Amino acid sequence: MNINSLINSVSHSTPAMAKNEANQESLDNKADQQKSQEEKETLIDKAYRSMLLNRMGVDTERLEEIEKKIEELESQDDLSKDDKEKLESLMSARDQLFEDAMRRQAEAGNDGKQPVSPGDIQKIITEDFNPRDISPNDMSKLANQLFEAGAISAQQRNRMDFHTAKTDQQNTLMSEPEQIDPDEPMDFVKHWQDRVKANEHFDASPQEKALAQGVLDVLRQV
Repeated sequence: MNINSLINSVSHSTPAMAKNEANQESLDNKADQQKSQEEKETLIDKAYRSMLLNRMGVDTERLEEIEKKIEELESQDDLSKDDKEKLESLMSARDQLFEDAMRRQAEAGNDGKQPVSPGDIQKIITEDFNPRDISPNDMSKLANQLFEAGAISAQQRNRMDFHTAKTDQQNTLMSEPEQIDPDEPMDFVKHWQDRVKANEHFDASPQEKALAQGVLDVLRQV
């Protein structure tokens, strides 16, 4: 190759290289943005899960310790017999944490009240409540009426009757109840539908799934 051919080759390849570098930089930026968004969503998921666990009364410190060990074992390609038994034991211990939390909540019971049939729920309510357009404060009133009549358990009432407050810390990642205006109507049916979905997503215990589904079923009948 003579000198002119070499110069022409370099002059033609340089813009192409610059274009490739620009494209790569654009791809890198998009990848970084996607990673940042995924990390943000993961953080929000963890915050919501933490909120659920705290409401359940689960020992989150012990749960985190167990789940870390489970993750370490599950990441291994080939588990020995002892490791498999250890993994099963850890999973059982994790389930036990949820069962213990649910048992503690169930001990409060519903003060011996007889359960109310679904058809009687409308007769229980003394005010015109719409669960799809109701403030958290009014939801607390509704929850108390349903509990007093025996339509829901004490632990279900406690889940529906959570305290909320306005906040100016809009840029701080906070749990959902802290972000809700207690006087602003919201769709509590959708709220509990999201709870049910979250229980499925995080593989909550059967008791927790049943509790949330029970609340949702009652609200749909109000």
